[in-house]
Amino acid sequence: MQPADRRRPGQPGAHRAARRDGDRSRRYADEIDNMLVVLADPATATASGGARRRFGLTDGVAPDVNRGRWLTSWYVREAAAAWLAGRLVVLAALGLVRFLADAVAEDGGTLKHTGLLGWDAGWYETIAKHGYDGAGDESRRFFPLLPLLVRGICAAPGLAGREGAVLLVVVNALAFALTVLLARLARAEGLPDAAIRRVIWLSALAPPAFVLVMGYSEALAMLFAVAGFLAARTGHWKLAALAGLASGLCRPLGLLLVAPMIIEAARGPRSRALRAWLPRSVAVVAPAVGAGLYVAWSAATYHDGLAPLTMQRDSARHGSTGNPLAVLWDAARGALDGEVGTALHVPWILLALAGLVAMARLLPASYPVWSGLVLLMVLTGSNLDSSERYLFGAFPFLMVAAIVCGRRTVWPFVLALSATMMTVYATLAFTLSYVP
Repeated sequence: MQPADRRRPGQPGAHRAARRDGDRSRRYADEIDNMLVVLADPATATASGGARRRFGLTDGVAPDVNRGRWLTSWYVREAAAAWLAGRLVVLAALGLVRFLADAVAEDGGTLKHTGLLGWDAGWYETIAKHGYDGAGDESRRFFPLLPLLVRGICAAPGLAGREGAVLLVVVNALAFALTVLLARLARAEGLPDAAIRRVIWLSALAPPAFVLVMGYSEALAMLFAVAGFLAARTGHWKLAALAGLASGLCRPLGLLLVAPMIIEAARGPRSRALRAWLPRSVAVVAPAVGAGLYVAWSAATYHDGLAPLTMQRDSARHGSTGNPLAVLWDAARGALDGEVGTALHVPWILLALAGLVAMARLLPASYPVWSGLVLLMVLTGSNLDSSERYLFGAFPFLMVAAIVCGRRTVWPFVLALSATMMTVYATLAFTLSYVP
């Protein structure tokens, strides 16, 4: 039988095919054009949720995100495919680097390179294996949750001395859980099905996402951040408190979760009863309590509790606090002074600023507030190394990108470009040319 959408006028079913084609065309025209719609049309964006309606978002938290089978409602198959694709890209980059290193070695040269346990991953492995004393004073800038988790698993019979392998298995498993939970949050926030699938693929193939394959803490930190938002937005305050506590123990930026928790708690019931407000209050302070536990331990053990925070302000790392505009201008001038690596951070920061404006019009207030604080922390440091990774950790940027890049002519290009740049960034990181 001839397909319905190819039938000529007058043939049976032709009017249904024409109507279906018309509906599809209107859907693609109205669903998502590009970010300029949101940025350049404030009246439409702010009028009674006009931007959200234009992009197919439903208002408020979805009342039921449990419809359908769990493989479908949790997007497990899509998450698994994206997760696998991300690992294939990173392994391909790693294979390329090792091929180049062998080729250079045959000519009598040396190409310095590292692997999945390079950069910060090496610190986490050493801390898990030898503790902070064995890893040295500088190791205290890495918060303890990930190495403690690996150390605890390695206490099982047969795993002693395999901290590196366990670390990689743990973070990659957490990365898969992160993708699934992020899709769940996107669905709860009313994103249309197609946008949720784009969130999944961006979470796995965004250029900085190669760190989710390495032994970094990003997967763990992002997982608890997503869990905290999802729990708070759906009223599960005990879970939000647990996620906040773990986030504070995971990374210094976990402290910033206090701000969105305050916003979500303020949406609470009008009742002044302690029973109504106590769980919300606990969730608000939980991230600070988590970070405070590590700071208190550092003070009791090394008599320098603030060292885990102040070490990050070293010029070789995040740098001293500076004027954000001056930091951005100095980075842009780097292109003229031959510091191309520094200048490469500027387009990402400008893109994040545009994304933050769009986020303020498309997502609830807690998302742009938290993401804005992360961006501010990046811009207040004189050293912009790893800024792409920090911004990637602010997952609402992925949600916004998925919302605004849905046009048929845009999304395939964005995905292909993203995967290509992920390969390039991973290759540069493995050759020690880029600080992840």
